[in-house]
Amino acid sequence: MPLVERWRLAAWLALLAPRLASGTVLDLVSLGDRHPAAKCVDGSPSGYYWKPAETDAGKSTWIVYLQSGGWCWDRESCARRCAENPFRCSSYVWGDTMELDGLFSNSTETAAESLRGANKLFVAYCTSDAHMGNASAFAYEFRGDLVVRAVMQDLVELYGLGNGEQGRKDFLLFGGGSAGARGAMVHLDYVPEMLGEATDHVEVVGFLDSPLWLDIEPLNATEFGGFANQTATVHSVVNARHLDDDCVAAYPEDQWKCMLGEYRMPFVETRYLMVASLHDGFQLWYDAQWPDWTNPSEAQQEYARRFAIRTRDSLHNLASRGHAVIGQACNNHAESLSDLGYFAHRTEDGSTMNHALHRFLGLDGSNDGNRTLKWVDQCDDLDCGTGCHIGDCEGRHATDPQCEVDLPDTGPMLQNMALLTSTVAQMHTAFRDQIQQMVERLDQVRQFLESRMSEDGAETGRGAEPAENTSEPMLQHMAALTSTVAQ
Repeated sequence: MPLVERWRLAAWLALLAPRLASGTVLDLVSLGDRHPAAKCVDGSPSGYYWKPAETDAGKSTWIVYLQSGGWCWDRESCARRCAENPFRCSSYVWGDTMELDGLFSNSTETAAESLRGANKLFVAYCTSDAHMGNASAFAYEFRGDLVVRAVMQDLVELYGLGNGEQGRKDFLLFGGGSAGARGAMVHLDYVPEMLGEATDHVEVVGFLDSPLWLDIEPLNATEFGGFANQTATVHSVVNARHLDDDCVAAYPEDQWKCMLGEYRMPFVETRYLMVASLHDGFQLWYDAQWPDWTNPSEAQQEYARRFAIRTRDSLHNLASRGHAVIGQACNNHAESLSDLGYFAHRTEDGSTMNHALHRFLGLDGSNDGNRTLKWVDQCDDLDCGTGCHIGDCEGRHATDPQCEVDLPDTGPMLQNMALLTSTVAQMHTAFRDQIQQMVERLDQVRQFLESRMSEDGAETGRGAEPAENTSEPMLQHMAALTSTVAQ
């Protein structure tokens, strides 16, 4: 199965199948009234999903997570993105609530109660600029930076971040996944500035899941020009903010490098935990032109090995600067909102994202509180990590210390999936019938309008005063609408 299809399937299963943990439901808050400049690509008001603290222990803890979702870099890519994924460009198609797992889970596996019951905010992504921009181009709005600033302002003014009511400093875990992690990467050192006077009462720490894009030559540059070229193009379009003065001074002729993880991460000073797969599925799918991971060529396998070595070297460099890193030798990408990715997938020494985060933060659930800063697999072959696949543990999880997680009984899951399949089939039939009825009704309206136009023409021919023809545009619109609904 192609990697993109695997990601889509995983996303559906994460929503529909029984979970290892318990998700958190957050409510949509629009930024339109208070922050009209914080727009989506299409000009609609941006927003976020919010849930206040559920426990006393969580009232002084805050999680802010920037959503993933790629970006666009020119008129064509942006038009295609908005047509294929309208929720990436407009808030008009967003739901009123969103359920999130992994880092946002309420599971008792989230060992520290302060995280489990924390104030939780999820920044929905509709700016297509990795949450960095402040510009207009191609008749589109790229205002990710303004959205992040608006969110920080709401946290302070509406929800009380940093008000000192808990008698101690509030703790803010600021991060994201994939494009959200790259946005969090550029903003992290500037969060205290965004908080204004409240910053004196807030400790800020980063959680960056998969921001480490590498400037590495693609296997076939004629098919894909590389993430470096793509980033340089985006830099020329979106007016990215918070590029960091030291980074810009280091690369004055190539300031786009301050948007790309391999170059920017060494300049990030705020304490963080970074997650980076040694075989990052998103990057390798493009860089190695790898539509089907089941049959890699020798050239693709060698490329994956070189990619793993380059990623590991970057992780060791960042860890040497006092930051925390976790790198599984797995073909995955941005799994921190997945129960399997966050609670089950692990490094060869048995560390999951969940374990690494709690050890890093020194929270109550971190055993002896030892702040180990580096959990990185040492193998290079594609997907060679021993903890990459939860399925590998099903037969041995009772005895293997790397498989401590309690796996669900697959019986109920299979029953649910069978029921889901039946339900989807019934929905398909029902929707098909309803759409057919809608097409027929639209066609009837079209025929009525045509008959009216014919009658108007006949009246004019008999000497009647010509009337303004308002039916023609409506008829064209109805024909287009009928065709769209049929498709």
